[in-house]
Amino acid sequence: MWAMTPRVRELASTFRVPAAITLWLLGTLPFLARQVIGGTSKDVEHYMLTANAFLAGARIYTDVPFEYPPYALAWFIGPAALAEDLGEFRILFGLLILAVDAVVKAALLWIGVRERDRPPDFLPFFMYTLATAALGHFLLQRYDVIPAALSCAALLALSGGWTATAGVTIAVAAGTKVYPALLLPVMAAFVWRRGDGSVRRLLLGVAAGLVPLVGVSLLAPWWNFAAVHSRRGLEVGSFWASIVWLGHFVGVPAKWGVVIAWLEVTGPAAAWLAGPARVVWAAATLGSVALATQAAARGRQDDHTGTARLALLAGLTLLPVTTFVALNLVLSPQFQLWMAPLAAVCLAGRSRVDLLPGTLHVRRACACIFISTFLVPAFFPSPTFDTGLDFGRTMVLLLRNGLLLYATWSLARAAVSDRPARFAGATLHEPPRHPSP
Repeated sequence: MWAMTPRVRELASTFRVPAAITLWLLGTLPFLARQVIGGTSKDVEHYMLTANAFLAGARIYTDVPFEYPPYALAWFIGPAALAEDLGEFRILFGLLILAVDAVVKAALLWIGVRERDRPPDFLPFFMYTLATAALGHFLLQRYDVIPAALSCAALLALSGGWTATAGVTIAVAAGTKVYPALLLPVMAAFVWRRGDGSVRRLLLGVAAGLVPLVGVSLLAPWWNFAAVHSRRGLEVGSFWASIVWLGHFVGVPAKWGVVIAWLEVTGPAAAWLAGPARVVWAAATLGSVALATQAAARGRQDDHTGTARLALLAGLTLLPVTTFVALNLVLSPQFQLWMAPLAAVCLAGRSRVDLLPGTLHVRRACACIFISTFLVPAFFPSPTFDTGLDFGRTMVLLLRNGLLLYATWSLARAAVSDRPARFAGATLHEPPRHPSP
């Protein structure tokens, strides 16, 4: 435990809030420039056209194909209802995403300054801000920040004892982008040891958050969105596609081009690899959920609260999310935003004498996640991304994918370690079996 001198404690108490506000402004307002830099992506246009079709009375998933879960549409309707054209929609939608991103950064700053017995900890905020800066080209033109923010909010609520609220929040996150559903088993196991009905409250919250889906089911077959993704091959950014594309430099037949509405690597090798890759991805994802759930269930969380407890939970949930991303046949650059907030929260629980959190395995995983994010601008956007990466950028893409695989391996090793209570640097002690008299 840190022991601050009275003078250090006085200075920290005086400047922590002004410093946090200043950093929040510096880390948020510059992103407004992204509203007018660069062109408008096809994704933004797709969001607007789908929302406008819904507002005009069209049946989404029936008359209008839509490859996202139903709750995603709710985030597009507001900007679409207010916008007169695509330019206005981009501005309004970008402001919405900027607001969500600003809330994430404010939460990271709050986590870093809330413990008065420690110096302010701004590293999680800095790392997340640098990650969003690296992804700034499309940060405000994708909606991936929304489910990532909701997932972190659910963890924050759960660690703070707001179990039903956590259930509602993670349900809304999963209804916006499916991957947050991977967090639910880990969250349930995390509170199972309490034995106070927390699991029941969590599941009731989830049920409440999914109630709107029942109504939507009566109006549209929203589950059809999954069929769109089941037909996808090796998206160009994925680990599997990068291996095939590397092979094309030595004669392996492969093409890089648009398939339906996304870029894929195609050819005999890609077609052969897609089936086994899908099996490996599914098995690894399910296995990572099981590992993280087991680690959460056998750990004990009621001895510590606050930042240490939150960081432990973030570290556990980071495993299935990273596995889902690293081995997915589809790995778009914005998927980095799914991992960055969780990794930042995990950093908040590190020992104050360490640069990164807790055990060596988790420290390496967090470092790999952030470094992989910083590498994205080297290959996307780039002059050759639409037609096929050159050899140099292909090697950078392979390095990014390799770092994510190593992060997955490191998190898995941490989850199966003999001391799960130190998973994210949060020492949560079991009570002694034979206490001294």
